[in-house]
Amino acid sequence: MALNVGQDFKQRWLDVPEAVRQVFIDDLYRVCNVLKPETNIQKWLEKDKEAQQLSYEKIERAYIERKAQLIEEARIRKQLALEKSLENKRAEQAAYAQALQLDEARQFAEQTQTLAFIRQTLDHETHVYTARYHKNPEGSALNFSKGMLSIPDTAMLSELESVRLRLELEAETLIEQAVTVFRAKLHQASQDEIDYILKNSDLSTEKPKH
Repeated sequence: MALNVGQDFKQRWLDVPEAVRQVFIDDLYRVCNVLKPETNIQKWLEKDKEAQQLSYEKIERAYIERKAQLIEEARIRKQLALEKSLENKRAEQAAYAQALQLDEARQFAEQTQTLAFIRQTLDHETHVYTARYHKNPEGSALNFSKGMLSIPDTAMLSELESVRLRLELEAETLIEQAVTVFRAKLHQASQDEIDYILKNSDLSTEKPKH
């Protein structure tokens, strides 16, 4: 009578844990012993029950270990995937931060150039305005009857200096606002990375389940 092991026996045999295959081999060897003429059937039956129980325990233990191994392998794959994802996210954030820095540098250069132009314009206007007025000759009186009034140079320079300071403060305020926006964007990018890590950190603490 031929032994029918079913379809795909080779693949099914190789899929089971090695310890389980050894148990099957030991059981087959024990069954073959009962076919020998010199075997004492009664003694064989007495030991067979104990041998079967031992085989069941070995098989159960082998599958528990196999399950733990598969869970650990899955955990490692998830951990590697998480680390790769974090690495890609950090690379994206680094590129984003660099782009922000380049944009901030460009804006700072433009604002610096604008401030320099404002100062140059102020210096030119100061020179033009001061050239229009001359110091009154000593001892000369103001002639109100003709509607002429000489404006002191110090008053004109003080007014122009006030305008210059105001424009410089406005330019510096624009620069500070740009820096504040840049820092806020970097802070948000860092917070997003922290949230992402916390959200996926449970994968690294997963324990095998039996």
